[in-house]
Amino acid sequence: MAGTLLAGCLLSLWPVVTMGAGGDCLSGETIDCFDCNSWDDPRCHDPWNWTYPKYHMPSTSPCEGCCVKMVQYIGTKHYQIKRTCTDNFEVNFFMVNHACMTEGHRHGHMCFCEEDECNSSEKPTLSRSFLALLLIWPFYALLR
Repeated sequence: MAGTLLAGCLLSLWPVVTMGAGGDCLSGETIDCFDCNSWDDPRCHDPWNWTYPKYHMPSTSPCEGCCVKMVQYIGTKHYQIKRTCTDNFEVNFFMVNHACMTEGHRHGHMCFCEEDECNSSEKPTLSRSFLALLLIWPFYALLR
């Protein structure tokens, strides 16, 4: 009985888990992403300032993919932050999972998200896979 309950719970959450496993930026929905570069626009730097009036915020652009925040050249004089849409550069969508990825040499990272103006964030949002795990864990603990 307990095994059947666990299997049923896991199967009901399968769409949530698989949706978070890559290709998230291909939903077909259009969102608005901030589009700026800290080299050209000091408002693009962290910490993000939500107290600016809307007309004084960096511009947004429609996006059919994910919003992205790229932090590059950390610890160098070329340090910059870019906020844009994945439509504007090539990215392997199977690597994108509503999370941050660190560059190989650890001098930068990219964070992806899929909500209006979400690339203002300094912290990544939780992935759907992690949320599914949080939902499954209480059932697992009950069955032990």
